[in-house]
Amino acid sequence: FGYAPTVQKVSVELLTRSDSYDVVYLGSEEFGRYASGDILEPLDNYIDMKSADVQDFIAPVLRLYNKDGKQLAFPHFAATQLLYYRADLFEKAGIKQPPQTWEEFRNDCDLLRKADIQCTALRGQPDTGENIWFWGQVLYGFGGKYFANEPADLTPTVNSPAAVEALKWYTDVMTNFTVPGSISATFDDVVIAMQQGRIAMTVEGAPTAGRILDPKLSKVVGKLGFALPPGGVSGRFPPFAGQAYVIPAASENKAAAAAFLQWATSKDLMKRISLDSTFVAITRTSLWDDPEIRAKHDYDYGHGSFAATYAETLRGAPEWYYPRIPEFKEIGDRLGRALQEAVVRSKSPEAALDDAQGDAVEIVKRAGYLK
Repeated sequence: FGYAPTVQKVSVELLTRSDSYDVVYLGSEEFGRYASGDILEPLDNYIDMKSADVQDFIAPVLRLYNKDGKQLAFPHFAATQLLYYRADLFEKAGIKQPPQTWEEFRNDCDLLRKADIQCTALRGQPDTGENIWFWGQVLYGFGGKYFANEPADLTPTVNSPAAVEALKWYTDVMTNFTVPGSISATFDDVVIAMQQGRIAMTVEGAPTAGRILDPKLSKVVGKLGFALPPGGVSGRFPPFAGQAYVIPAASENKAAAAAFLQWATSKDLMKRISLDSTFVAITRTSLWDDPEIRAKHDYDYGHGSFAATYAETLRGAPEWYYPRIPEFKEIGDRLGRALQEAVVRSKSPEAALDDAQGDAVEIVKRAGYLK
């Protein structure tokens, strides 16, 4: 399955209390929907946390799946984004360093265009896990946020002046500097555009570096630099999320499922998978300094160490990047459509966000957060 069909299938399985699967995938952006109501089986009931060496998991990623002191999942994938850039094309365009701010990113796109170089590809598919996964850091950087004061005050603020400016930036870059088709681009499309040498830079998933630099497919091996994603007036807010395995509470084989889950997220297996594939989204802290892992995956072509940049970005990525209320997926998907409406110019940025704000207010009222 692709990402969207997987999310839909997991939702059906968990919400209908199906016992068809004993272990399922769960992205952290979806966790809030299932963390309450006895939908997921606490791993504490079947796994000795000391023997599972949970202290070796990257702590913020592990905490993403903890609810009221109960560990409901073990993460197998630590996600954030990096700035990937073609050092050779930057030099050709007279750009001396990777952009530090979103305004510099846009200005560098202009310099690249003047040098007859295609600037970028960005996620455009309207979905919490696609365009909102990218755009959230722009929103935060411009000083915006999704809610007035989460979790105390869940009044949506997606049409604030800062949010409008963040959407104007996104609309400008998507309209003027991205490859054709970016309006519906998924992460896969962006990865391929970078891998095939069609663009000069992008901000995309750190775990995709292995695919971008796959020696069998890539046209940019030896040409890339790696840097932290840009920031804004409010700072730098790299995306942060995890992917994990959970046990449905309806499973009839919980003990066996727990044994499998513990094995599937063990250091030994994670190391073997990483050495045998392009997988680099390691959730075990000890493996980040493993000499064999470093030898294979620390791409460094003289313009920044991939592994060091990945680790630094994870350290600076906020755990609250995705709001953890169950309804955020619905709000994020609606906001994703608003972004697309602005990019295709069916609505102005202000109108698109005003409409999304109205719908977001209705969603939180329906959930009982607002009267």
